[in-house]
Amino acid sequence: MVIPPVQPLLSRPRTDRAAVRTVLICVTAAAALYLNVALFAALLSLRYRLPPPSLMMVDRRHRFIATVQNSDSLFGFWPLPETLPVKAVALAIAAEDRRFHSHPGIDPVAFCRAAYTNLFTRQQFSGASTIAMQVARLQGRHNRTLFHKIEESFTAVLLTLFQGREAVLRRYLTIAPYGNRITGINYAARRYFKKPLQDLTWAETALLTALPNAPGLMNLYRPSGVKRAFKRAKYILKRARDYGMIDSLVCSEAFVELDHCNLPGKERRPGNMLHAIHAARENLTRRSPPLRLNPANPTVRLSLDCDLQDTVSEIAMKYLDDIRDKNAGNCAVLVIERTTGEILVYHGSDYYFDSYEAGSIDYIQTPRSTGSLLKPFIYAFGMEWNGYTAATLLTDAGLFFGDGKNPYITHNFDHHYLGPVLYQTALANSRNVPAIQVLQDVGLEMAYNKLAQLSLAPDDGRAEYYGLGLAVGNLYASLLRLCTAYLALANEGKKRTPQWLYHSPVIEPDTQLIPGDICRQMQNILSDPQARLPSFPRGSYLEYPFPVAVKTGTSRGFRDAWTIGWSDTYLVGVWIGRHDNQSMKEVSGFSGAAPLVQQIFMYLHADRKQGLENSGFPPPGEYRPFRIDNLTGELAGKHSPYTSTIYFKLGTEPVTESNIYRWVTVDKRNHLLASPWCSPKYTELRRMFFLPAIFKDWAEKQGLALAPTRHSPLCGGVEPEERFTVKILMPRHESRLYIDPEMPAGENILMLNCQVQPRVKEVLWFVDGLEYRVAVYPYRTPWPIQKGRHRFMAQVPYTKFTSNVVEVEVF
Repeated sequence: MVIPPVQPLLSRPRTDRAAVRTVLICVTAAAALYLNVALFAALLSLRYRLPPPSLMMVDRRHRFIATVQNSDSLFGFWPLPETLPVKAVALAIAAEDRRFHSHPGIDPVAFCRAAYTNLFTRQQFSGASTIAMQVARLQGRHNRTLFHKIEESFTAVLLTLFQGREAVLRRYLTIAPYGNRITGINYAARRYFKKPLQDLTWAETALLTALPNAPGLMNLYRPSGVKRAFKRAKYILKRARDYGMIDSLVCSEAFVELDHCNLPGKERRPGNMLHAIHAARENLTRRSPPLRLNPANPTVRLSLDCDLQDTVSEIAMKYLDDIRDKNAGNCAVLVIERTTGEILVYHGSDYYFDSYEAGSIDYIQTPRSTGSLLKPFIYAFGMEWNGYTAATLLTDAGLFFGDGKNPYITHNFDHHYLGPVLYQTALANSRNVPAIQVLQDVGLEMAYNKLAQLSLAPDDGRAEYYGLGLAVGNLYASLLRLCTAYLALANEGKKRTPQWLYHSPVIEPDTQLIPGDICRQMQNILSDPQARLPSFPRGSYLEYPFPVAVKTGTSRGFRDAWTIGWSDTYLVGVWIGRHDNQSMKEVSGFSGAAPLVQQIFMYLHADRKQGLENSGFPPPGEYRPFRIDNLTGELAGKHSPYTSTIYFKLGTEPVTESNIYRWVTVDKRNHLLASPWCSPKYTELRRMFFLPAIFKDWAEKQGLALAPTRHSPLCGGVEPEERFTVKILMPRHESRLYIDPEMPAGENILMLNCQVQPRVKEVLWFVDGLEYRVAVYPYRTPWPIQKGRHRFMAQVPYTKFTSNVVEVEVF
């Protein structure tokens, strides 16, 4: 047997001890590093800042509308009151950490109990997390690993040491989860019980205290969750009683309340207010200065009225269904309190989730062609800058506007003309030709800049881009901007910005955009059913049993139908159209939008349907009434056949009496003027009208007896006239015309017109040197517009008398 050397046997134990020592050193170092990393992470967690509280929106009657996520896309985090509620503190400590006031952030007793229970008794898993440790976990929201458990322990100790126990408890109650995306007990009290945290009973507080233990399982909006939550709430109350935090009587009363407790129903966001919610949130975000709210209750009380929104939305949706066969796709309704500017109803589309009709588009904020809605402002500018009055005489006939090379040709919506028309009649009848005449008179640039002040046009100085068509729909604006401008018109010219807050503390500067007396004139004109004749009949959708000023608008091709009206209390604006800009089937502002506005006003003023208060809007205080001749704008004479009562600011009323309708001596044989040489047996006196030649077509259609302009050749002393004067009135020489690509085929026409003195039965029109058509008096005939350069001439048939050649270019 070989005996091994002694030295190796003696050295082996030394080698084993060194290895063990090395392993111990490495393990110790690793553990120290592990703990240091955990400690460093814990130190970093001390820098945690609470997320900003989310906002809650309620209507003017405190009815729930919506909650708005904070900047971290979270809900809740409402700060607690300055003094912590006794009930919430007592029950939170009883439920989560009975030795909260005695341990340094981690509870050794609870740790030992949990370790013994989990290792030896094998009963239900028991934790040892203190309130401070739960705060650490909720701040970090990590997975439950050993490292994070150690980190939470360090964080709990540091929080307790450096921030104090009350701050730890306050933070826990602020960031604890309460189910249904609700964070914080203060926010939970408002969402589940609709009351402040301080007003909760012991039973309600216990119910909320139970939720953070398992918020998903204890969902208070599900029967199974309610059952679990009630069971744990009773368990918490028993613990609080056993720990001496509440007495037996309080505990018993809370038990009885829990047994008979009926939780309020879940507050749901109104489905017809999604556009309103987005718009209100955007307004609050851009608000300057920022809105100041109660930190413990960041609830925004909006000016909206949910009940009124429901009713108006129902009226609008039903009305839209009735006209869908006319290709109407969507509608928007805005109801504003007139004097304060508070938004009461914000109906952005028929149905938000209608993908076919693009219901997600907010049509209240979508710019569309304004049609005739800018006319009241243009007429107001004429009164302010040019000194026009309600009796200023305008021309509603076929007119050219602009210079010779760039004329603007327009016609009225109904393709008819009213001839000589008073200022107020032109506006009330929404005539296009007079509106463009006024716009040209006041100046396109000045009018555009003023519209920019009213937020109707961008402040970019591009008036020429829109041209004179600014008066008839070339400018696009949203329903919100239009209603904002009309608010100024309804409030005597003072600027009014629509308000989203109930009794908003923001005081607007008293900016006078339009003189107050002129705004009252506009209001009286737009509310006078007599002034709307003949375009809009009596008893129509524009007439009410109480004072309402109404203006309609229709864009080209029936793509947009507008109506905006205001009473002494409300302003209502309606738009109807399609998202794809397709034409509707003759849905105009008058026939399409006005009936809906009338239905809304009749609901808003249900107590005034009998018309007992229909005395009209009062005129400006310093204005007085005068009787005016409708055909001249002068004071009505004793023989004036058509008159109106118009209010004038003293000093601006007409001073001359109208003499447009007077006696004329005519030759009975040919109805021409009788000369002094005519025999009395051939003459007679007739009462006839003296109107300018431009109104001859209109006068003939109206059956008015126009005074002749030449003497009878049958009377002695007058040489028979054998010469004729032919003058083309339309088109003008060197005009540049443009084909409208949106008009249907065959609808792009130019109405040829001429004047012949003395009058003949018919004329022969020539186009490009070729005979085109014979036109009888009054010689008007349509010509389909064709691209290129064209020449026009008119001739008295079978004579040598012709007009000058008129050349135009069509693009």
